[in-house]
Amino acid sequence: MPRPLTVLITPEARNTLEAEARKASGDLTGGLLFGHPVDEQSRLVVSSVRLTSEVGFGRKGFSLDQSRTSQQLAQARKLAPGADYCGVWYIHLTPDYELTNVEWVQARSVLEDPDFRFKDSVCLVLCRYFGKLNMYAFSFDRQHSARGQLPEPVLLKLTTEMVPIAKQVGPASTPITPPQPTDWYKSPEVARRLEIEHRWLAQKYHVESAVTSNGQVIFRLMPKSEHEDMVFYIACGPGFPDKAPTAFLSLRGDRYPLLSPALNEWSAEKSLLGLADDLLQWQIRLLDQQMAAAREAISRGDYKEASDRLVMVLLIDPRKPDAARLLAQAQARLESG
Repeated sequence: MPRPLTVLITPEARNTLEAEARKASGDLTGGLLFGHPVDEQSRLVVSSVRLTSEVGFGRKGFSLDQSRTSQQLAQARKLAPGADYCGVWYIHLTPDYELTNVEWVQARSVLEDPDFRFKDSVCLVLCRYFGKLNMYAFSFDRQHSARGQLPEPVLLKLTTEMVPIAKQVGPASTPITPPQPTDWYKSPEVARRLEIEHRWLAQKYHVESAVTSNGQVIFRLMPKSEHEDMVFYIACGPGFPDKAPTAFLSLRGDRYPLLSPALNEWSAEKSLLGLADDLLQWQIRLLDQQMAAAREAISRGDYKEASDRLVMVLLIDPRKPDAARLLAQAQARLESG
């Protein structure tokens, strides 16, 4: 079994992208990446260029125009002689790290462009949300494109070398990590623990459980009393209960990662019920922050930001007090403006 693809990024390239994310507005922002394959399972990113709507970026019909980016490509080749166009990057002002439909179509058009030199494309997504900035890496190849599949998440590593040598990061020197078993949940001890967790969760939540194709056990949870319209998920993987689970919301097919103190402080002695309660309360507090930010945006006349925040609130909690009224107010101002 081949080891997962790894995207290496230089500190200079990462700093440049993070600076772009910190100054981004609500418009679609992103551009092209420059780099090259290091070996069959590693890709190096050495620099990037920000593109604007004037060159078609952000539109479904966007295609590479090397005449507009030749200077940046030349600079990239000074850093790494083998550098070429190697992918795309986007900034999201939400915690959602998956590509939007427009971004996916655009990434596919770049990959299939006749001037594109790689059999696969790197895609970096920078999420800036409530002051927190995260970077996610994906790989997109021609099979994904032909099948209409989304890019696959890959490992992202910071490298201090501008041009890593293939033999240093290739199979000869990189230890091969044994694949995680996909039937880990069938061992008697783990199965018993998951059964107990399900029973405890059912005391306060409507629970549905399922096993994904990659071996994750996912609990779909709906509170039985307050906030009964809110649905969220807890996913357990190989290594559970010693390894912390993950949590997310699923809105219109998109996943939004959830964070909470209990998740950060997870240990095998903790329960999923306690984690679920903490996640629920934490999300309620975040919704209150979104409401406050939306009111502040309305007061300064930024109805687009207010509308975006309120739509998110109502998708998560359709009964959130005042959210629908404020959204109608913001959208009416947008239409009249």
